[in-house]
Amino acid sequence: MNKYFLLSVFILPFLLSGCPRNIDLGPGYQAMSKDFLQAMRWQDFHGAAAYLQDGSRQQLLASFNGSEDLHIVDAEYQYSRLNKKMGTAESELTLKYYMLPSTRVKDWVWKIDWVLIPVDTKQRGTWQVQGAPPAFP
Repeated sequence: MNKYFLLSVFILPFLLSGCPRNIDLGPGYQAMSKDFLQAMRWQDFHGAAAYLQDGSRQQLLASFNGSEDLHIVDAEYQYSRLNKKMGTAESELTLKYYMLPSTRVKDWVWKIDWVLIPVDTKQRGTWQVQGAPPAFP
């Protein structure tokens, strides 16, 4: 009997690892919105554009056309509201910047609507920004 007990102790973990369970492979809203914020802060507009719908990506890139005179001072969310039931979130991004030759820091505000794009029933999905940013001065 002792022999069967030891055998079951070694085999049981392998059997249990095959049981179906919910898989959470994608990052949640907090992680995605933080990564998006960091991309905007560090002027990685191509990286930030990856979080937008296909049609809005080019508008973001056109708004921030790679001007060497643009300097981002800070980027922060004024608020962030997550609605888990609806799979949506809204936030307001404030970008503090200056454009040479001026050193006056200005604010640019973007009210962002996020939506959870489902992948399948076993994955959480991915968050995506809905809509294009407002015109950047």
